[in-house]
Amino acid sequence: MRWSAISDVFERIAQWSDKHSPQTLFARALIIIVVPMLLLQALSAWWFYSQRGDNVTNRLAILLVRDLRLLISLRSDFPDDEHRNWILRRSAQDLLLFVSFRKGIVRPFKEPEYFDIVAREVQGALNADLKRPFFLDNNIGGGQLLIEIQLSDGDVMEVLVPHVRLTFGSSFAYVVAQLGLALVLFGLAIWFMRRELVPIEHLGVAADALGKGRDVPDFAFSGGTREVRNAATAFHTMRIRLRRSIQQRTEMLAGVSHDLRTPLTRMKLSLALLPDSPETKELADDVADMQRMIEGYLAFARGEGDEEPVMTDLSEILEDVAAGVRRDNAGLDLGWKGDMAVELRPIAMKRCLTNIVSNALRYANHVKVEAVRGRTSIEVTVDDNGPGIPPERYEDVFRPFYRLDESRNADTGGVGLGLSIARDVARSHGGDVTLAASPFGGLRVIVRIPL
Repeated sequence: MRWSAISDVFERIAQWSDKHSPQTLFARALIIIVVPMLLLQALSAWWFYSQRGDNVTNRLAILLVRDLRLLISLRSDFPDDEHRNWILRRSAQDLLLFVSFRKGIVRPFKEPEYFDIVAREVQGALNADLKRPFFLDNNIGGGQLLIEIQLSDGDVMEVLVPHVRLTFGSSFAYVVAQLGLALVLFGLAIWFMRRELVPIEHLGVAADALGKGRDVPDFAFSGGTREVRNAATAFHTMRIRLRRSIQQRTEMLAGVSHDLRTPLTRMKLSLALLPDSPETKELADDVADMQRMIEGYLAFARGEGDEEPVMTDLSEILEDVAAGVRRDNAGLDLGWKGDMAVELRPIAMKRCLTNIVSNALRYANHVKVEAVRGRTSIEVTVDDNGPGIPPERYEDVFRPFYRLDESRNADTGGVGLGLSIARDVARSHGGDVTLAASPFGGLRVIVRIPL
């Protein structure tokens, strides 16, 4: 039970990460490289300031207090004015401590006005080693620290301590070096990732074009990782095999077409020489039905054939399809929105749309065709007012030779290849054909063509 709860937590974290992380491989790979680099920079900066910086400042503060003790001892051993002036002069020249004496008492002790590592370390060293009343002011400006120390003879020794005595140097150079190094590493990471991902992007573009049935030029990767080169080689092999398979199918179908049509033609000629009779008429109908089935099968198996995709205005194909069905006095409304230019195989796409519209008019008396250009695809919607199809049989009608009407009567339907051919053509372009309920009460057929 406990492991199940932990697994659920990690699953939720993974889902949240997938939802909120960048969607491109470049951005994710860059994060994988940059985030550890930034963490390393932050940790090194923390160590530099909190460990080395604090330790050095603490040692300098201890040395300062020892110098102050020396000055206090010299002041006590040589109280005359001549020696006092010598002490003041030598402390400024050799110790960088600007000392003065006055009568009175030190001001009451107070904490430093703001957090200052130097002031904190000096305060700690004074408390631990000096054992005298003192006052510390870290807000006098000028990069200095003021220390007042109460002497035994009633005088107060005032000492101005430059920060240079208590620090190991300016951190500005270190910060600049860290930022410069981070920028260099960041630039190298971007260059390296972009160089490695460009072949993958090219491979993705080529695979997308191949999926849409478009021509894919030869390309080779001189650089990139071994895995990317292997993927490119596998892609080339797959493309060659697909082309060979299509070519073999086309050549085979040419022979099948000849072999099947020749005996059918002889049968037609033989029937034409026979006297008219009910038996002859039934045999002629069977031969016509057989020829229609063979033509439909060949059209389905032919697929994309040798036609090359070209930039085409889809609205012209829609107009041709509409003109063809209107010649049969069929009711059809046609409209489109947006630019209809798209790269496709015109003949195959016309066959796809013609099959869909003809199938709709077979069961309905009015059809509406509308095309809309979206961001990534063009959708052609064909609505009719026919009886429709039960939703549970939507996928069945795309199966080759499947008919809702199980009879082979040409008056109640074709041979069951119209929608199969339509989906085959759409998918060869990288799109698809789907079904839904029409607002007119019949069937809605949606043809999606990717841009």
